[in-house]
Amino acid sequence: MKWLLILLLSATILFVVSIHNTPAVPPTYFQYLTNLEVTVNNEIIWFWGQDTMWGPVHSNDYLGLKYNPVFMGPVTCSKNRFIYNDPGDIWFEYEPVFNVPPYPFYASYPHLVELSDVQINDEDGNYMTRIWMRGENGIEMYQYELGMEQPSLYDPGHNAVNWHEINPPRDIIIFIDGQCEVYGTLLGRLTIYSTGDMYLVDNILYDGSDRYTADFQENNNPSMLGLVSEQNIIIKDNDVNGRGNGDGEYGRNEIDHHSIAINGSLIALGESFTFEHHNDDWEMYQGPSPDERGGVYHKGGVAQYRRGYYHRSNHNGTGYFKSRLYDTRLLTDGPPGFDPDTYPDVSGTYDELNLRHGPYHFRNVIVDDLRIWGGVEIILHGNDALQVRQSLRMEGRDNHRITVLTDTLDDGGTLYCNNADTFIENVDFSTNATLRLNCDTLNISDCWIGGAVTASGTISLNRNVFDGVVELNSFHTASVERCVFEDGLTINGNLHDGKIINNTFVGSRHTGIEIRRFRSLEIANNIIAFNRLGIENGFYEAPVMHHNDVFENWGGDYLECEAGEGSISADPLFVDAANNDYRLSWGSPCIDAGDPESPHDPDGSRADMGAFIYDHAHSVDDNQTEMPSLFSVTAYPNPFNSKTLLKVKTGVNCLAYLNVYDLTGREIIREVKMVEHGANSFTINSRTLSSAGVYLAQVMIAGEKQTVKLLYLP
Repeated sequence: MKWLLILLLSATILFVVSIHNTPAVPPTYFQYLTNLEVTVNNEIIWFWGQDTMWGPVHSNDYLGLKYNPVFMGPVTCSKNRFIYNDPGDIWFEYEPVFNVPPYPFYASYPHLVELSDVQINDEDGNYMTRIWMRGENGIEMYQYELGMEQPSLYDPGHNAVNWHEINPPRDIIIFIDGQCEVYGTLLGRLTIYSTGDMYLVDNILYDGSDRYTADFQENNNPSMLGLVSEQNIIIKDNDVNGRGNGDGEYGRNEIDHHSIAINGSLIALGESFTFEHHNDDWEMYQGPSPDERGGVYHKGGVAQYRRGYYHRSNHNGTGYFKSRLYDTRLLTDGPPGFDPDTYPDVSGTYDELNLRHGPYHFRNVIVDDLRIWGGVEIILHGNDALQVRQSLRMEGRDNHRITVLTDTLDDGGTLYCNNADTFIENVDFSTNATLRLNCDTLNISDCWIGGAVTASGTISLNRNVFDGVVELNSFHTASVERCVFEDGLTINGNLHDGKIINNTFVGSRHTGIEIRRFRSLEIANNIIAFNRLGIENGFYEAPVMHHNDVFENWGGDYLECEAGEGSISADPLFVDAANNDYRLSWGSPCIDAGDPESPHDPDGSRADMGAFIYDHAHSVDDNQTEMPSLFSVTAYPNPFNSKTLLKVKTGVNCLAYLNVYDLTGREIIREVKMVEHGANSFTINSRTLSSAGVYLAQVMIAGEKQTVKLLYLP
């Protein structure tokens, strides 16, 4: 009987083909994930006083809260609110986030079939497949004919047919075309995927887990299990799981006769994780009253299309109490076939979106209110990638920045804001990400922006690095301070009360500052050096200019404008202009040369020229041009298979430049951002690398370079 095929597949190739429809984080990431909160009987199951959720929780529906449940992990919801029933002191460790994009529930996972190492057929529904995990003895699989006497779980005997054995699995996927039963102790990494209902017929534990609580030491446990059904995952109503009021008959301490302990991620694509025989009047089965079967002790996560029952109050109580623990390894890892760094497409029109987990692909998205949290990565596809109409908040943090990429270096992508209030902080935009920001108010701070920027509105730009052309088409006010412009700034529009103060314009292929139109404009305390042109005024009135250093712009320093009071033309003595380090060296003529009426520098001295403050408290003498930076770079994890974190420690505040090369010397990644004294970091995602292998990550700070060898293993 050819019921069992052992397939040796090229997993790497198939995986690349199959991930395109998988979501932002896999369903195994969550401790609790549902599409619909109402049960098959149209009832709401409440999170209530006995519920403590330790890991991430998300629902596409309205979550129901009652009494005083506790949520220690992040809680997100695709609706705009919760449903409450007699709420008490509900505890959220993190502020809940609403209007998150719905998590996609697919009817099937074809990639698991493609990646499967073992495929089993149920002979047109005539057989049940059992999978018995036996720890260091591996896995035994067999079948029995439905309608015949069932084999004993631990002594199957002659009723079991079609046997097959597997050694302790290392990243094995088993596919069952039909129903299956699962039980035992796992040593290794395994995913079981069935097209029919999946029954849990006894405890399912990792080797080393506590058989009563399902807890285990995560740091020392190599095992990880995924149980996936296209239908239901069902706790079997049998003697070991507490059939016939087993909890009441044997008592809470005799757990071998009732209850079930489970490790792993449970995913019911078609319906629910639930228990067999709810004691409904219309069921053929009718158990005792009550029918309390014990507890469900689960460490891992549940993802289900529709919320299922653990317990019902009918017949004086039916089912299980629950004890939930979360396996924190699932935040960064997953069972075979589930990659935590795959991502979804987001498209269509939304009133409001909150993006927390990421990353996301944006294609033709229109949203009124968009909020993106620190650590999220988004990928823009094309000129119509993303349009925001009312409010945009991108709120990264220095050690948890937001990253905006484009699909390829050639095609690029555009973020367009139309009359939106826009706040962007600690965000890195790739060189082909174009920003068209027509805003009521616009605030950008502490960002590295690689592509072109066009902006209008009431504008505030602070402590940014602009690698591309920037054009301010403002009909309102604009304040630009402490920014670096490496391809120039254009002022256009009926700008009034414009202030361009303490910036560095250097290396532009065009003009450092090009002025086309304004109402009132002050340009002071800037360095404009080594550009094609320095300051070019194309308007019939002259701006107010003073205390700038305009030097060696080879096509001319001043065009149709005058230098103004306090201005100089001298080499600013950057620390290392060739390597884009534009801090001022000791002896620079720009030190203490700014407008004496400007606010003093933090050390109490007169304002300097340029974007970077020279700190006299750490000044050096003629024989030493730079303080030791205490500069170090490490990578963890390394080797890595999804992402690695470059930890950068430095003793100075300045720009840091990251370049990642393959072994042919081809540049794969380029990033620039402000770093501060102490610990900083860059994140390198494997998806930005061309293939598995060795890469060289070079970080340059204050003219110093350090290189770390990275090993990417898929």
